[in-house]
Amino acid sequence: MTLELWNTFATFGTFVVIAATAIAALVQLRHARGSNQIAAITELQNAAETPLLVASEQFVKTELANKMKDPEFRYQIANVAARTPDNQVFIQRVGGICNHYEMVGLLVKRGLVDRDIALDLWCDLAVSIWNKIAPYVVISRESLGPAVSENFEYFIVLCHDWLGAHPAGAYPAGVRRVNLKNEWLEADRQYAASRASA
Repeated sequence: MTLELWNTFATFGTFVVIAATAIAALVQLRHARGSNQIAAITELQNAAETPLLVASEQFVKTELANKMKDPEFRYQIANVAARTPDNQVFIQRVGGICNHYEMVGLLVKRGLVDRDIALDLWCDLAVSIWNKIAPYVVISRESLGPAVSENFEYFIVLCHDWLGAHPAGAYPAGVRRVNLKNEWLEADRQYAASRASA
């Protein structure tokens, strides 16, 4: 065998080793990225289940609309120095929810959390919360600028698109469903009617 042939084999062998190393590195990066996404999703889910965020979410769903009718509350949203201790508590609750979804939107926007996974997990709740918080965000932006809750807004735009593409939910097509039946349906209807007439 000539020296040139040995040199060709050596070059080809080096190429094979480098290619195998690159493939192994890509596989490891993919696994690391998957692990990082799992960690980020777990952290976001754990944060959403803290007593403070649960109480804040309950406030947004049940009380924020009435608070927004109060001109003094609206004034204090835009004017930090005017905030009373009572309203500061409410404003912090709304801010906590906004910050949570701001983080979700940021992680999705930067590709650190898979968009489809985030939408499948949090889309319905995020849209429900956004619909309640949007009037608050508008007032906040008037004094603090358009960047307030922009990543939350970005996530909501993705949610609207996703819901439009999945109007009946994201259950996989072609997979049979479990036949669920509400055994209390008629009794609950009668109970609801009795409450409405009382």
